[in-house]
Amino acid sequence: MASQSDAFCHLCNDTMDSGEDVQQHLLNEHQPPELAEELATLWESEEHGNPE
Repeated sequence: MASQSDAFCHLCNDTMDSGEDVQQHLLNEHQPPELAEELATLWESEEHGNPE
């Protein structure tokens, strides 16, 4: 049986605990403006063809 690797949060540059839900982590650990800024940055880099 293959083991599932822990998820990594690129906002806080930390590995989440085994079994921690990514959505719950984002909702509990990050503020909406921080999430909006990250989404806007990703969208702009894709829109302008500048992958990170």
